Amino acid sequence: VLWSISAQATTYYVKTGGNNSSAGTSWSTAKADLQNALNVSSVGDEIWIAAGTYKPTLDPSTGTASGSTRDYSFYLDKNIEIYGGFAGTETVLSQRNSTSNPVILSGDINAGGTATNDCYHVFITEGLSSAAVLDGITITGGKANGSYSNITYSGQNYYRDGGGGMCNYASSPTLTNVTISGNMGEYGGGIENLSSSSPTLTNVTISGNTATSRGGGMFIHDPSSTTLINVTISGNTAGLSGGGIDNGSSSSTTLTNVTISGNTAEYGGGMINYSSSPTLTNVTISGNTTTLRGGGMYNSSSSPTLTNVTICGNTASANGGGMYNSSSSSPTITNSLFWGN
Repeated sequence: VLWSISAQATTYYVKTGGNNSSAGTSWSTAKADLQNALNVSSVGDEIWIAAGTYKPTLDPSTGTASGSTRDYSFYLDKNIEIYGGFAGTETVLSQRNSTSNPVILSGDINAGGTATNDCYHVFITEGLSSAAVLDGITITGGKANGSYSNITYSGQNYYRDGGGGMCNYASSPTLTNVTISGNMGEYGGGIENLSSSSPTLTNVTISGNTATSRGGGMFIHDPSSTTLINVTISGNTAGLSGGGIDNGSSSSTTLTNVTISGNTAEYGGGMINYSSSPTLTNVTISGNTTTLRGGGMYNSSSSPTLTNVTICGNTASANGGGMYNSSSSSPTITNSLFWGN
């Protein structure tokens, strides 16, 4: 006789005014802090979050509320599903409405809104697969403007100068209906993907983020393979390269039905590809600006593939208003339109 035992997944609930000492397994016993629910959950569990603003409460290095509050972040290294958009009465997932019930994960931990008070990272992940889900959430207020020093979590180092909104290390979560805005860092103001991270982003907006060096919206390297579907990347700024996206270190990003607009950098206002080969299908790159080269796209030692892509209305002060190719770059361009650059 063979006995098959499968654990029943648990749904945990989080709402403002909840109680961390409660079980968290119903709205009436909901927990107050997201991290508390993350800590008690197991692989395959779900977390439902009611409308409100939630801030990190623990240092991932120690799992305690000690040390500098700037090191606090939400942290996750197990495959669970996190859903926002609840009023706090729903009984099935389909009843939620993330527009009417916004859930905000904020690094503005001291409510001062200054770059010297906020958390270095809002959310960090390690070792996740696509089974880990973040859905119906806004991530904002991360300020990864620290020195080249690190926070240690789950055996990995997360540097205080990258991934203000979200930093993924060897991690491939699924992000759906997520907004990442108002974050900053030296690298990857909105998102930093490193060490073979391959997250999938669907119906995601990355806007208004800033990097003092590379990747205002997103910095991808070491190498990583990010997938973007129905994503808008707009109004991001980088001091050096990749106002919207900075692809480097043999990354192989795939973009489908993506809009990259109104981003600014010194090189590659919309996107820069360095030793990488992204694939772009049905993508619009418009209204991006550089102070030097590659208003829409800058390619260096890269071979991107563009199909049904429109690159229009971009500006470069020096060369390549639409696209600038250097160092033996060999883009493949099919059924695509360049105009007004």
